[in-house]
Amino acid sequence: MFRAFWRAVGEDGAMTNSKVLPADESRTAMTHRGDRVRVLGAGTPRLVVFVPAAFTPVCAGEVGELAALASRAEVLGVRILVVSCDAAATLAAWLRDADPTGGVTGVSDHWPHGELARLCDAFDEDAGVALRRTWAIRADGTRKLVASSAPGLPRDAAEHARGIEWAAGTPTESTDVSDLRVETR
Repeated sequence: MFRAFWRAVGEDGAMTNSKVLPADESRTAMTHRGDRVRVLGAGTPRLVVFVPAAFTPVCAGEVGELAALASRAEVLGVRILVVSCDAAATLAAWLRDADPTGGVTGVSDHWPHGELARLCDAFDEDAGVALRRTWAIRADGTRKLVASSAPGLPRDAAEHARGIEWAAGTPTESTDVSDLRVETR
């Protein structure tokens, strides 16, 4: 069902081993606020979190966890981008409730449908939605797959916390993420 991505994602959708990939060509997309943001390429460090769809329980839970990590990301200069194939207006309506802190930026991969997800090997061609893949991207544009899960299963918030640290350029092997409290709704 799933194809291995640089041997980083197993058949069950779980992470195995991930390597650092070179910078991509710059790509921007529309946010839920109506502006454009750089998703791929060199620029502000960021955590790019692909989700299948707005207004779904697992995606909403993950956004809640990401919102709890947003203050740490801000301190480190890392933006949290949640990418879905939904339209920007749909993401705006969803994030008003799912992230009242405003710490997470919704990014629409609506048109061309799934283009960003395809570039990151995070698109399910059969279902027409993004797969649960999370990329950490450093300022130089290098990126690393830091979290993945099978459909219907949430990613581990600790993997997202480590991805934020990696994107910022801080050591992740020894980073203690226990102080990053993640509260879910």
